[in-house]
Amino acid sequence: MNQINRNFAWSNEYSDDSFVGIFHEENLWDDDEYFKLENYLYEQCEVYKDNDFIPRNVFWPAMRIHSYLSLSIGCHFDSNDGFKLEGLSQEQVYQRRERLQLVFEGFFKGEMPNKKYLGY
Repeated sequence: MNQINRNFAWSNEYSDDSFVGIFHEENLWDDDEYFKLENYLYEQCEVYKDNDFIPRNVFWPAMRIHSYLSLSIGCHFDSNDGFKLEGLSQEQVYQRRERLQLVFEGFFKGEMPNKKYLGY
């Protein structure tokens, strides 16, 4: 299953039960759904490892997902914003934010981080 499209709100494959869907609708970080997306990014990085570019139909949705999640996590830290992730301590939010950043940056760079060095 294409986890990028499943998490991309403008795709016909988008699901409210995806990581982004749950994150947006319920203000929850669902680890099971997050790892589906992360693992898919690792797989796709392998698919495109010998290419000098990622096709736009993969790059644009992945970039939009990363942008949305990063912005929303930033909003979590602004008490005047109205967005608050539920069920996570501040330390857990920081850990997830860092992992998200490293994974998506690795995908865009074409060199995924070693999972054993990622937090949580």
